[in-house]
Order: sequence, then C-alpha cells, then structure tokens
Amino acid sequence: MGYLSVLLADDEVLTRLDIREHLTKEGHIVCGEAGNGLDVLELARLTNPDIALLDIKMPGLDGIEVASQLKLMGVPTVLMTAYYQPAFINRAEKVGVYGYLNKPIRQQDIIPALHIAYGRWKEVQKLSKEIDLIKKKIEYQKRIERAKGIYALKHGITEFEAHNAILKLSMASSKPLFHVCDEIIRNG
Repeated sequence: MGYLSVLLADDEVLTRLDIREHLTKEGHIVCGEAGNGLDVLELARLTNPDIALLDIKMPGLDGIEVASQLKLMGVPTVLMTAYYQPAFINRAEKVGVYGYLNKPIRQQDIIPALHIAYGRWKEVQKLSKEIDLIKKKIEYQKRIERAKGIYALKHGITEFEAHNAILKLSMASSKPLFHVCDEIIRNG
C-alpha cells in the first residue's frame, strides 16, 4: 500500500482536522481541504488528487454532486455522512462513488476504505482502456473487411485474394494497411 494524495472536504472543521491528522500520521498527503463543494472542485483542478474523501452535506454543491464532477475529472470519491438515507446511497451509486462511510467514522476504517476505493478505480481505468483498445481493433477490422469486399467486387476476385492484394498495395506504397483500406473505401 503506497501513500495517497487525498482531497478532504467536510463543512465541520474539527472533523477535517481529525481526519487530516489520521491520514498524515499514516503517511498520506492531504493535498487540499475544503468546507464546501465549489472549493473542492477548484482544489481538485489545482492539486490533481489520487482520491477525494467528501462529506455529503456541504454548503453549495453537496458531496454527491461534487463526486459526479470529480468523476469527469478522473478523481475517485469516497463519501462520508452522518445521515443514513437510502436516497443518498442511491444517488451515490448512480454517480459512481467508490465508497461510503457513516459518521462517526472510526479511524481504522478510513485508510482501508480509501485504498480499496482507489484500487477499484484503477481497475476500472485499466478495463476502460482495454475496452477502448478492443473497440479500435474491431473498427480497424471492419475497415479491412469493408475494403476487401469493395476490392474483391471491383476486381472480380475472392476476398482472400483481395486481402493479399491490399497487403501488397500497403507494402508497395509504404502506407499503413488502414490508410490503404480507407483509400479503397473512399474511391469505391
């Protein structure tokens, strides 16, 4: 477990102080503190935290609204609240919050919650990149298949022969295969 850069937000100063002391004692960095939602967003832009620990009930934007914005900025969030309300949990789940702590928070619960949330977020990021790569490969393959079909029809040959011909065109012109395929598709 490495240290985390944590953005901490709670409108209660004493709560922030207690949590900050615990986090720093455990080797983590509190990169910013805020008492309201708008300040959290500004601090997130300035400090680029690993994770945010936010109270739900804050002036201005509440913690769930802030979590929604932080998600767009690539910052995972753990929420904390003294109010157990199913509506909060439902909203938090919908915006993609990675953890939820009920107050009063036991100090021994904070670090595990942050590390597990950060770990899950990293897994989601990795899977998202893999999905994007797979989508690109599928799109690339579709372009090749389309070009093969067009080329085969135009020259009265099989798709296998068209594939070989397109590969030869790519090598002869020193152009990437997808560029040659795009030219074939464009020129019909």
